[in-house]
Amino acid sequence: MLSALRATGSPAFHGGERWFPDLRARAIAFVSASSLALNLLQAVPAGAVAPPVVPAQSIDPLRPSITQYRIDTWQTEQGLPLNTVQSMYQTRAGYLWVGTAGGIARFDGIRFATFETAAVPELTSRPIFGFMEDTDGNLWVSHSRGAALYRDGRFSPAFDSALTDGRRVWAFAQGADGVVWAASENGLLRWEKGKGVTKVFKEADGLPTLRLRSLAFDRDGTLWIGTTGGGLATYAGGKFSVLNPANGFPHLEVRHVLADPGGGVWAATAGGGLVRVVQGKITAYTMKDGLPTDQLTYLSLDKAGVLWIGTWGAGVVRMSEGRFSSLASGGGLAGDQIWSLQADREGSVWVGTWNGGLNRLSNRAFGVFGKPEGLSNDNVRSVIHTRDGTTWVSMAGGGVNRLEAGRINAIGRKEGLATDESSALLEDRDGAIWVGSYTEGVARIKNGRIDRYGRAQGIPNVDIRALYQDRSGTIWAGTKAGLARFNGLGFSAVREPGAPTDGVSTMVEDKSGTLWFGTTGSGLVRYRDGVFTLLTRKEGLVSNWILALYVDSAGSLWIGTNGEGMNRLRDGKMSAIRPADGLWDPIVQVILEDKSGNLWMTCNRGFFRVARAELDAFAEGRVPKITSTGFGPGDALRSTTFAGGLQPAGTLDDKGRLWLPSLKGLVIVDPARLPGAEEPPMVAVEEVSINGVVSARGKTDPEIVLPPGSVPLSIRYTAGTLLHADRVRFRYQMEGITHDWVEAGKNHEASFPALPHGRYNFRVAASFDGRQWREASDPLPILVQPHFYQTPWFMALALLGLLAAGAGLFRLRTHQLRKHHAEMTRLVAEKTEELRLANQHLSSLSFVDPLTGLANRRRLDEMLEMEWRRALRQQSPLALIIIDIDNFKAYNDTLGHPEGDKCLIAVARVIQTAAGRAGDFAARYGGEEFIILIPGLDQEAAMAHAERLRYACEIKAIPHPASNVAPVVTISLGVAARVPTEASSMAALIAEADAALYRAKNEGRNRVR
Repeated sequence: MLSALRATGSPAFHGGERWFPDLRARAIAFVSASSLALNLLQAVPAGAVAPPVVPAQSIDPLRPSITQYRIDTWQTEQGLPLNTVQSMYQTRAGYLWVGTAGGIARFDGIRFATFETAAVPELTSRPIFGFMEDTDGNLWVSHSRGAALYRDGRFSPAFDSALTDGRRVWAFAQGADGVVWAASENGLLRWEKGKGVTKVFKEADGLPTLRLRSLAFDRDGTLWIGTTGGGLATYAGGKFSVLNPANGFPHLEVRHVLADPGGGVWAATAGGGLVRVVQGKITAYTMKDGLPTDQLTYLSLDKAGVLWIGTWGAGVVRMSEGRFSSLASGGGLAGDQIWSLQADREGSVWVGTWNGGLNRLSNRAFGVFGKPEGLSNDNVRSVIHTRDGTTWVSMAGGGVNRLEAGRINAIGRKEGLATDESSALLEDRDGAIWVGSYTEGVARIKNGRIDRYGRAQGIPNVDIRALYQDRSGTIWAGTKAGLARFNGLGFSAVREPGAPTDGVSTMVEDKSGTLWFGTTGSGLVRYRDGVFTLLTRKEGLVSNWILALYVDSAGSLWIGTNGEGMNRLRDGKMSAIRPADGLWDPIVQVILEDKSGNLWMTCNRGFFRVARAELDAFAEGRVPKITSTGFGPGDALRSTTFAGGLQPAGTLDDKGRLWLPSLKGLVIVDPARLPGAEEPPMVAVEEVSINGVVSARGKTDPEIVLPPGSVPLSIRYTAGTLLHADRVRFRYQMEGITHDWVEAGKNHEASFPALPHGRYNFRVAASFDGRQWREASDPLPILVQPHFYQTPWFMALALLGLLAAGAGLFRLRTHQLRKHHAEMTRLVAEKTEELRLANQHLSSLSFVDPLTGLANRRRLDEMLEMEWRRALRQQSPLALIIIDIDNFKAYNDTLGHPEGDKCLIAVARVIQTAAGRAGDFAARYGGEEFIILIPGLDQEAAMAHAERLRYACEIKAIPHPASNVAPVVTISLGVAARVPTEASSMAALIAEADAALYRAKNEGRNRVR
């Protein structure tokens, strides 16, 4: 493996234990301090100092620690009006409305829609302080000069700004009777539907101050009012009451009030900490109780009932089971001064900062344990679960950690190991733990004693890659310089004929008792009946560099390699599975089988799974390809680089979960709870652009009406998910034009340059996985008006006029028509045919390659420029594939140019078939080179498309007697895809694809890069 994987990592943590969420037990076992102290004293050699005992705490494994959340950030560069985010609100449609110090925006997870030309002038670039969606679906917006209403896609003033004296409105609340209340800096406003504002409450009515900040109705119908300088007020039964320091409330500055579903309210104060008021009882939480500061700003409850607290200067705080944990800029948050919070319906928590923009804390798709959760180092190399329920973790630079009963016990040089550079792990039959290292050989830990084995004890090389105990009880050590056996006192190097002499990275014993050793360059070594035998590429291995071995229940030996895929060895037959056959990655660093019969593998861009039954079917020739599912950069992993080149590089626990060591801690995968299993999201039309004029869609909008003629129409749609917005795929159908669904990929917009007059229905659907789809509840009706001469009445009048004129002229013209009919028919036919042939010839010369029938270079240049501008405008991906026929010159030289032309035509037909989707474009680039331009495809989808094209050409089986690649004609393909920016160009995209093609040819041709 890469040396960086072994060399990175900070020094191990010593002198204490760290907490970790015990996902293996799903509950924390409490142990007494005295028994734990005894265990710790036994785990270190004489003279070492035992780490102090820390009282255990209960940790819910289903609720990640605050350090495990994924943090995403959006700022002005991503479309936010300003980086000061003062308010947020999620509507029932799924949008996140964001109020900033410089205006309002609506976020769908991908794009911020701003409203600079709103009908309410005060909203343009004005500070926004609050939102509320009422029971009718109207959105109330508070701003620096009053309030506005957003309904049916349009803004309007909520009430006369004179009622607030032109001062800011902070918040809204709606009672069970439908009455809306507004907290302003000029008192409390009461608004009724159909009547408007019916009352403005001021100090004379019982308010402690006019400066109101926050509102909330509790479950009993009491209105709670947070004030600036007046404490916490309530309104019930037509009367105001006030809580302040005089009657037990800790502070006069209340920044936010939040109703508790269990009764009462929570209040965030600017100096008095967190306060809960229930049935007159006041409970305050301050820094003495674990808060990082008493300066609080905002409160929100997530869907699990956990309270989130915004602070001014200490980031965000989570209150769970009475305990506080915080996350600030040091942990990845974009700012420590928090203006607002919003827990959404998908479990994420949105954080609005003073100057760091918008942050989102979301659950990772997979559990993760690293240094932030208490491990001594992030660079995890190996992990095992022992029979007594303990988990052992080795780290490069962190020694080993023992995870037991909700605690982490660090064992390193201070505790008796020779080095903190740990590698392989093993539990032997006697319960001893063997620890390999990169620099000091092997250590054995048992009954509080640590024994070391280095060169002086027979280890041929101190760089240990694998440890294994066979059925006979022999312990084997795989080192960088061959094998060693343990003889009870020390190790002895294995120097028998045929034994490996270079690196040994993995070992396994099959059902027959045969031992298999994977080496780092020499191939696979079999040890049977005391004889070593070497298997290499000559015997069918895809690579001589072996990283992983696994024996399944059927007796098959699965072999993972470093860069060429994997093999299956069964009954003496070697089968190869490569990326071209559907494997997600060519590197296979570990092979684990889950309870459902899937094989899981790690690599340097994530990890992936394949059904073992499908792999068997492929190996036996029953299916032409396999399907593998990968998890990588888009799945919120801290690192996509996983451990490899040692054993074990991953393990399964008793619950069937996979523990995978990575460069940034352990990744825990539950195969029964994988991302992508969610129901498809809701989808809706967001806005419509007619001839470049954009209009938002409201609930009561009628059908779209287009004027006569060629009027461009664009329809933008979105999905009702914020958490998985980047995974959504769309398809649409314009009933009356398209018979089938048009796959749009991640594109959020459908464009129609010109629709014929008539009535249409636009339908759109969304999916996460491309298999399950959810369609918008109602299609969008569209009417294209006809020109006056296309109307039925005009056509009827025209027909009557023609009939009358024809009748009047019939007798006059009959003789002449009969006389000239034959001649005119002949002349018309001749001219028509001449014109058709001329147009056809001109079109062919202008746009079509005369040999292959594909578009020529002239047409290609036009399409490249047009599609680049379109993708730049829509911010959608654009993919480019350059294809080159392998060894085509040798084909021509051997078979002659006529056969070469036939070959070009045949390959062009394969390419034309592959570019059959609406919008795809294929052209001859020159000589034996072709180009396919595919709008809407990202890099991963384009690679898959190119691989299908390569396979289609190969199976066409055009004989190629002069090829050094294959006996048939093959192609090499270079792929590039990107979302265009103003700083990039189509030329750069072509150069990227051309460079990829160059790599494909250099690496042996007949492949996609």
